[in-house]
Amino acid sequence: MNSTHPCWCGQTDLTDFSPEYFCCENCQTLVLKNWPPAERFDVIDDASDFYGRSYYESHVTENYGLPSLAKRARNDLNERCMHWMRTVLKYCLPPARTLELGCGHGGFVALMCWAGFDAAGLELSPWLVEYAKSAFGVPMLTGTIEKQNLEPDSLDLVLHFDVLEHLPDPRTTMQRCMELLKPDGFMIVQTPCFPLGRTYEEMVRNKDRFLEQFKPAEHLYIFSRQSLVRLFSELGAPFLYFEPAIFNDYDMFTIVSAHELSPHTEQEGTEVLLRHPEGRIVQALLDANAQHKELVRRYEEIDADREARLQALRQAGARIEEIEADREARLQKLLKMDALYKAMEERLASKSAADGSGAAR
Repeated sequence: MNSTHPCWCGQTDLTDFSPEYFCCENCQTLVLKNWPPAERFDVIDDASDFYGRSYYESHVTENYGLPSLAKRARNDLNERCMHWMRTVLKYCLPPARTLELGCGHGGFVALMCWAGFDAAGLELSPWLVEYAKSAFGVPMLTGTIEKQNLEPDSLDLVLHFDVLEHLPDPRTTMQRCMELLKPDGFMIVQTPCFPLGRTYEEMVRNKDRFLEQFKPAEHLYIFSRQSLVRLFSELGAPFLYFEPAIFNDYDMFTIVSAHELSPHTEQEGTEVLLRHPEGRIVQALLDANAQHKELVRRYEEIDADREARLQALRQAGARIEEIEADREARLQKLLKMDALYKAMEERLASKSAADGSGAAR
């Protein structure tokens, strides 16, 4: 089926996948059927543009049930931001220069700054840029990455979480990011992962959580692992390291590089953080997050053991009921046999009495 909008790989002959998406069999990417107008992809008027103020204050809360921006600015610091920071420190140490595309409220940019990175964020919405500056005091850029006056080979790390699927031209935008990276720089990407081998009908039938990622108002391309590898390989970054995603049942969390990377140890990251006061705060947050995860793990382990014991008790109870029912059935049989035996005795006694009476006559 010919699509009015091609896949990022250039393919126009796409296969129908769902009511909202085609599937590109050439690269295994989902492609939105009804393409938004070009003005959707930038913010000129914060009051009316799609990714303006209302996107954060009402669209995501009313349509997707997400918390308010202020609440996410609090919650994210000790949840997803900790997950991201732990991975950043595995591959990159302060004082590297970093830029986060689509940084939202700016909480992770702030965390990066506290850790000792030379960090900045970028957002389309001027209102959101001012929010991040006010809430966290972080350096911010406004507009698309293509419009920024940044020097090539100037960044150690480019990060973007839940951004790639929103880009109208992911190849061009990612190419620009690659140009901004130093020769030994790399990128960290979080984006929904299209699970190959599942049909739309199977997803609906099984109430697959991945269906939540079908957002035709904004998710333009949904990549699979294969198509993500192909995209960056074609851009000169063939080394992709897939780390566990915080929402591992529908996201992929990937380190992208033009060269092989040698991960740092956790101890190396800790030593760098403990060199200055703000870094100690970040390390304390990481420690608290690790302790929380361990408590959750132990609780789940205990709960699973409790459930297993309850199941064993239920099975034992069911077995006892079976034994009791069998005992009752056997007892009823014995009572019937006893009644029959007594009846036979009575008949024999009667017959014997009758026979004796006849002989006497």
